[in-house]
Amino acid sequence: MFAPVAITAPAMAANTAALEVSIDSISPSVIPERGAIRVTGQVTNNSEDEWIDLNAYLLTSAEPFTTAEDLDAAAETDPTLEIGSRLTGAGQYAEIGDLAPGAIVNYALSVARKDLQLSGAPGVYWLGVHVLGANDDGRDSAADGRARSFMPLMDRNGPDTTMSLVVPIKNPVRRIADGSLKNLPGWQELLSSEGRLGRLMQLSGTAIDIPVTWVVDPAVLDAATSVAGDNPAMSIAPTDGQGTTPAPSESPSATPTDEPSGDPEQEPPELSEEALAAATWLDLFVRQSDQHTVLSAPYGDLDLAGVLRGDSKDLYERATDLSTLTMERLAVDASPVVAPPSGYLPNAVFAELDPQTPVILSDMAAPDADASLIENDLGHQIVLSDSTADDGGPGPTPPFDALAMRQRILSEAAIHALSGPQDQPLVVSMPQDWDPGVEWRFAQFFSGFDVPWLRTLDLPTATAVADPLTPTGTGYDGTLAYPRAERRAELSLANLLATEELRETGSVFANLLTRNDTVDEDLARSAMLASSYQARTHPHAAVVRARATTASVRSLMEQVSIDGPAFVTMSSEEGTFAVTIINELSEAVTVGIEAQTGTDELVIGSPEPVTLGAGQRATVRLKATSLNIGVNSVTLMATNSDGQPVGSATTFNVRSSQVGLVIWVIMGLGAAVLFTASGIRIVRRIRARNAAHHQVIEESAP
Repeated sequence: MFAPVAITAPAMAANTAALEVSIDSISPSVIPERGAIRVTGQVTNNSEDEWIDLNAYLLTSAEPFTTAEDLDAAAETDPTLEIGSRLTGAGQYAEIGDLAPGAIVNYALSVARKDLQLSGAPGVYWLGVHVLGANDDGRDSAADGRARSFMPLMDRNGPDTTMSLVVPIKNPVRRIADGSLKNLPGWQELLSSEGRLGRLMQLSGTAIDIPVTWVVDPAVLDAATSVAGDNPAMSIAPTDGQGTTPAPSESPSATPTDEPSGDPEQEPPELSEEALAAATWLDLFVRQSDQHTVLSAPYGDLDLAGVLRGDSKDLYERATDLSTLTMERLAVDASPVVAPPSGYLPNAVFAELDPQTPVILSDMAAPDADASLIENDLGHQIVLSDSTADDGGPGPTPPFDALAMRQRILSEAAIHALSGPQDQPLVVSMPQDWDPGVEWRFAQFFSGFDVPWLRTLDLPTATAVADPLTPTGTGYDGTLAYPRAERRAELSLANLLATEELRETGSVFANLLTRNDTVDEDLARSAMLASSYQARTHPHAAVVRARATTASVRSLMEQVSIDGPAFVTMSSEEGTFAVTIINELSEAVTVGIEAQTGTDELVIGSPEPVTLGAGQRATVRLKATSLNIGVNSVTLMATNSDGQPVGSATTFNVRSSQVGLVIWVIMGLGAAVLFTASGIRIVRRIRARNAAHHQVIEESAP
């Protein structure tokens, strides 16, 4: 129930917006047994009038909230609702003075514990600040500016609880056709010291004694790497440290036409300030990863609901592998996790998930479960995170500022200790796009959780010490809720096909390049972004980007071509003819040739692959065998080292007459006839000579 109020609602609500009041620090973070509460903040005059004689007052509620339902209802109340009694005693309020239009002034309040008008019962109390003053309309008793927060009070020897704090390191990543980041200025701002991710990393660095679990999309780390290099396009340059021109022995007939790309003596370009800031952010991430527990989501925050329901488990496996490779490249020790940003996952996809991989969902996915750790029929451990963190603190204070979130989480922990299962940890996952705010340094966010009744653990440890609730247990029937809105939001088959097409094209291209072993991974990473959960807001745009990248890669492969003859005539069963392989790319390629004749009567052998440097061409002789007489159409295609077609093709006709055999037969017969005629003539001559000889002898006889 709500605590009683001592002041009626203001009659002039318009005046409440004239002064903006912030609460920047509350110390200590919980109501102490003795001592004082110190609250600091700022007052901003948003009106066009001067405010005079301003005073800031602390106020609290008399009775606490003791249930999660009451706390949720309180957080959603109208910010103009009066929540308690102002403390107006001597020394209990701060005199601010006059404030000109647009001016800002600091305030500090310090009130002894004994002067707080509290019942002293355990629970969560309102804590607020009212600022009152006068303007041209005079002065009244209504607050002209206000701020609100929560503050727990717990007995030192009372109930305690365990909490695990999860901080997502995520952001939508989009890349254009050349592999560079889309919206570079936005990323530069995000990673700067005053950007959302910059503040998040600096804030995480203050978690000295409080265990924190990061849930990271490795695509964000690759995006930071791109920004740190001033957003280069995808490179096909050698990754083996060698030059771009192959050794002569690799391609004896290759003739270079262009100079090799790259100049080893050229100085690298000077990086921008934004690039250096991104490099600093990435360095902070790597160094802090040793202090925190790091869990890595499937690359690009893959939409597992759509992917696994679409029978594309290989995409999930590839995305998991890419996440592992990214973390290994940065030397970050990370374990895989499934953590959909919406907090929901359909029951049907669990059969495709590894039971050893933890799953983090919202407690709204199992609203009737009496535990934060449940186990389904397939043996998957499912962690249910407290969804109230998504609501933040009560208005009019910005609900997601670091201090507002700290006090809301502490209050949830207090309620959990008073009414929640004692053997179950409270798991709190910060919002996916959480920004701690510009005043996060004053909030003392993590140190505020160092209270006697709260034990903080990282997520793996917290789940290891808790007993999961099984479907046979009380309060969980084994079925997870999955709203229709989630089903409608799942990515369609078009996104999955665009991802598969780009991934396969990247694999073909990678096997064409001789000295680059990173293109395959780079294009696979871009491909996963088309099936990212973040693509749900604009799925068609993600498909267009993926297809544009695929078209760009194919245009590169088309720069490897074959120049064949216009017509080939074979005068025998076997023969050879020459073709030229041309590489117009800026890097070395290894090219094979595949011939398609459309008939078994004409066979053209495939030669060994040829390695060509940048701008080189090579002449290759192909052996052809014909078993018939006629004209056949031949198509020659360039292939990569695995025999997969790449680039363009050339088509020509081959005429096979087989006249050689006939000629040899005729020549053989002619030779036989010639030899036979000659033999007969010689015999006749011998006989004639012998006959003449005998006649001479006879005539000369006596």
